[in-house]
Amino acid sequence: MSRIILETGKCAEIPYFFEKTYVNLYSLEELCYCFVENVELLDQEIVNDKLARWLDEQCGLPTLAHALYALINQRGSASAYVGMILEYAGLYPKEMVSHVETVIRNSAGLNPYERLKTKADYMLQNGRYMLALNRYDELLSRLPSGERELRGKVLHNRGVVNARLFLFERAQEDFLSAYQMSGSTESLRLFLTARRMQDKEGDYLAYLAEHPEWHDVSLKVERTVEQAAGEYEMTDENRMLFTLRVCREDGSSAAGNDTPYYEEIEKLTNTLKDEYRECMKA
Repeated sequence: MSRIILETGKCAEIPYFFEKTYVNLYSLEELCYCFVENVELLDQEIVNDKLARWLDEQCGLPTLAHALYALINQRGSASAYVGMILEYAGLYPKEMVSHVETVIRNSAGLNPYERLKTKADYMLQNGRYMLALNRYDELLSRLPSGERELRGKVLHNRGVVNARLFLFERAQEDFLSAYQMSGSTESLRLFLTARRMQDKEGDYLAYLAEHPEWHDVSLKVERTVEQAAGEYEMTDENRMLFTLRVCREDGSSAAGNDTPYYEEIEKLTNTLKDEYRECMKA
């Protein structure tokens, strides 16, 4: 059952027009949702008497409005203003309110494109890969041609998303474009890593032979691959697979029970599939 959200204040007869997203809002709850979903658009312009007055007169929230008036008179920040509204409403956990405040503070002085990147980066860092991918795609479609440096950073991060989704061919394209645009050694290293994961060993070595100037970077790639392989050997999944394989070969039961080998493999596979599907949620 979904959590019931109790309304704070009342529904406004006259809506508040939120210019950042061109929508009419009729309640504190709608305002909070708009803040959270469009945090990258929030800046100092949100700190104004008009919104506080609307909350007071239309939503019946004089206590909140008076606190906002005081903050405005003290020349308070946009992060404090928005944070005060979110905390009063109580719709979101403290961690989310803190995140919104942090994004607003970090976005101060950024242009709208940099703000969009900030939100996409947050989704990437928190494993919401499809949401991040959609944001990066949107940003790349909107970026002016003059924003070359920012485009290179967005392409690099989109490459990271594609690589984590095992879309190595797409990741290669993004990393190579980012490298060609910025000259970043890190973009080149991840391009070769994605190619190393996608190509057959002979094809990969043949490609490197055509680009001797990338020899030193390719050595870093091999060290990374070797390190990843070593770390995987220490994981619970690898230990379980090794145990199951040994039990199957000597004919004994897995993990001290009678569960067939393939049933255990299916359980492990389904767990990994569920984790992957969670990352793919839009």
